[in-house]
Amino acid sequence: MGERVDCPICGGEAYRSDVEEPFHDFYACETCGRFEIDTLYIDDLPRKFHNHQFLSSYLYYNGKLDNPMPQNEKRFFNFIGDNKNFEKVKKNNYWCFHVTQEIIDNWFPKSFVEKVDMILLGFRKRTDYLGQAIRLTEAELYSALFINRFSEIGIPKSDQECKEQSTFMTNYLVKKDFIDFTIDNKIMLKPAGLQRIDELQKNSTKNSKTVFVAMSFAEDMKGVRESIRKAILAAGYEPRIMDEIEHNHQIVPEMLYEIQQSRFVVADLTKRNNGAYYEAGYALGLGKEVIQLCRKEAFAKDGHFDVKQVNTILWEKEDDLIEALVKRINSTIE
Repeated sequence: MGERVDCPICGGEAYRSDVEEPFHDFYACETCGRFEIDTLYIDDLPRKFHNHQFLSSYLYYNGKLDNPMPQNEKRFFNFIGDNKNFEKVKKNNYWCFHVTQEIIDNWFPKSFVEKVDMILLGFRKRTDYLGQAIRLTEAELYSALFINRFSEIGIPKSDQECKEQSTFMTNYLVKKDFIDFTIDNKIMLKPAGLQRIDELQKNSTKNSKTVFVAMSFAEDMKGVRESIRKAILAAGYEPRIMDEIEHNHQIVPEMLYEIQQSRFVVADLTKRNNGAYYEAGYALGLGKEVIQLCRKEAFAKDGHFDVKQVNTILWEKEDDLIEALVKRINSTIE
């Protein structure tokens, strides 16, 4: 299980254990989920993440599992550190995900209303049935409510300043009749809140920032994967790649769900991967935009007749793919 410590990200209860990589620690936190961090980052988060005070919110919404695996289970965890160290870690832990400043910036809600909507959806995800009261620890509550706990230069705000922010947000949610809230941090969604959640879920993909990536996961496609990732991030979206997504379900239903929730789909057909064809076809059936990519030589040699009728980005070098994909996203996605 490891040593009981305060989480270096949110300050809540966590367990720390050593890993093989020098100067790295692995944490299992009740708020942030499981993550491995380069210890040099712990004292330097203000410089590494200019929005580091919101790193805990990102991990709360993207790092937790409803049914956590054992503490020593290394599948599906986040990595916090530079890209060079991430590549070393990923060689032996293929399901880890690299959390970067760019990903946090693209994910983070840009307005007060977006924050409120994400908070409500987060509360709904935590409840098993209507009328259930959920209790959050202080660290969980602050992360869920996007509380700014640090100044721009990394100096912690006082307990009073954090409490004032938390009180403001919970009072607003109570006044709107979205939730019931008690002093021991118990929260229950009320009918008005549930109605707002229903409206959001009906229009969940209209403002979605996620992009499903359909492609071969062959070893020689790793460079292509990273080029696609960089392009999607540069265009202001969050790439969702199936073998990196944390879930507890069978793979096909989870894949279909991710496509349903995505704004659009990027499908690379270089390996003539049947799964990529299936996923692209499913997305088209839902009325989603599908941006097709393929290595130029492979497309000419064995590109399927049907997909050859579609305006496909044909690439020769992985670096050229980034620029071409960014341009296509910016010109076709409204």
